Amino acid sequence: MTLRNVSLSMMLALGLAGTAGTAMAADGPSLEADAQSPGKEVTVSVTADEKGFVVIHDSNEEGKPVAPASIGHAAIDGQDEVTVEVDRELESGDKVFAMLHKDTGEEGKYEFGEGSTDVDPPMMADGEPVVIPVDVE
Repeated sequence: MTLRNVSLSMMLALGLAGTAGTAMAADGPSLEADAQSPGKEVTVSVTADEKGFVVIHDSNEEGKPVAPASIGHAAIDGQDEVTVEVDRELESGDKVFAMLHKDTGEEGKYEFGEGSTDVDPPMMADGEPVVIPVDVE
């Protein structure tokens, strides 16, 4: 999957996602999150039937995710409440995006990013990436 295809898929998914803190399919992977407090952590609830990562993407001026760059990630293995440490201080009014990614490269090492979008791609549900907006209040 090319960077352009990943970006287009994410934009389509986000256009449908609105501002709800839940992304789920009937029997697929899902994410849920409440509004977060300012700080350097984002906590989400994850349901997935495979190992992977919760990845936190920053947002741009238009409120869309900045990808493939990320500001933090944490490994997952099934159903968990996961806290992801991020690279910057999140402030009240910020919006970030939590997205599920597969672990398809070196096990336990997050490798998706600029120039490497074919490894650890987004998990999909109903043909769309599993991604949710997360507000910081």
